[in-house]
Amino acid sequence: MRRMSLAFLTGFTIAGAAMAEEAVVTQQSPDELLGGWVVGSGVNSVDGERIGSIDDIIIVDGEGQISAAVISVGGFLGFGAKSIAVDWSELEINWDAREIVLNMSREEMEEAEEYVFRDREEMPLQEGGLGDDDMGAGDGAMDGGDTVGGN
Repeated sequence: MRRMSLAFLTGFTIAGAAMAEEAVVTQQSPDELLGGWVVGSGVNSVDGERIGSIDDIIIVDGEGQISAAVISVGGFLGFGAKSIAVDWSELEINWDAREIVLNMSREEMEEAEEYVFRDREEMPLQEGGLGDDDMGAGDGAMDGGDTVGGN
């Protein structure tokens, strides 16, 4: 009986290691961009005018696909700017995200409706496993001001 249990555990461990190995991506492919290359990049109109910069990206829960980019427009040195979101497919991103072009003018972007961020329901667990409830923060609800791009 003990040998059977040991064999079962050994097989389970090997299968677990194989599954973990499949989950690990070891190299970036030539057709992939890093989020850090895109976030912070300037956005230009088709005429070459700088019309904003990408502040964040929106990822669809459960699909893992990027649906939109949050772009900061207007203002001066970040003051008075507003955030709008544009469909990801509307962005023309050249190699390595050195140039991002959107077929909109500055006026169209400034007239666009401001993007409405939702409140973050819970903060992620901190290193060491401490969550909001462990630190006495109540129900863990956030006000949206602590999220990336949140207002």
